[in-house]
Amino acid sequence: MSLNSPVLSRRSAAVAASFDAHAESYELHAGFQRAVADHLSQYLPELKQPCVLELGCGTGLFSRHLVNRYPDGSFVLTDVAPAMIAECRRNLAPAKTAHISYEVMDAGEAGGHAGLDLIVSSMTLHWLSDPVTSLKRLEKLLAPGGVLLYATLGPESFAEWRSVLAELGLPSGLAEIHQLPGAIEDERVYPDESALAFLQRMKSVGGLTPQEGYAPLSPGALRRAIHAADAKFGGRITWNIVYGRLNAPDASASSPSTKPA
Repeated sequence: MSLNSPVLSRRSAAVAASFDAHAESYELHAGFQRAVADHLSQYLPELKQPCVLELGCGTGLFSRHLVNRYPDGSFVLTDVAPAMIAECRRNLAPAKTAHISYEVMDAGEAGGHAGLDLIVSSMTLHWLSDPVTSLKRLEKLLAPGGVLLYATLGPESFAEWRSVLAELGLPSGLAEIHQLPGAIEDERVYPDESALAFLQRMKSVGGLTPQEGYAPLSPGALRRAIHAADAKFGGRITWNIVYGRLNAPDASASSPSTKPA
């Protein structure tokens, strides 16, 4: 198990620290992330002995689908947060495969592997500073006929919260979310009943790492924003989930279907 820590940007280091702090309790609050992983698994292609790289494995919500779907596969499971990898390793301990290695890796700088049959990422790409460039880099790691699958936040995520902050003249720490190539499904879900529940969900899974230079709202300003979001939108905050697929640059039309299996 390779856990040598890479050199991280300030942003990536902050994200890693936030998720490290919530690793042990992450799955208690990650029902939504689990549902996304379950849905993404429907797009896994038919492969017999694939070499697989997962970016942002977290505690293994999607990794469990991988090892169950490909019992003869070889897996490199990575995350920027060492404590999350430790939880993933523990959760996958019952898996009947010895072909699993773990690496601390910044998904935005992924490399060191080539000839991959499958690259996957569930709810990680939106953390990257330039996910479009990162996807182009990842495509080059695929073997001919290889596939890259992802689930990530789409640009319309948290539109209500952003709108309320703008109307109140308050700064937003939410990072910009990019439109990514290869989208095959786009959905909008509303897992929380209030703005406070939305913020609590984000905090409980380590998802409140703000943009650099952001000054947190005062308690009073935060209360005003929560009240305004509840009053205007009934507390419903949009999570826009985008599922995508990219083929290796030289993939032919005979590559595996994009339809759920």
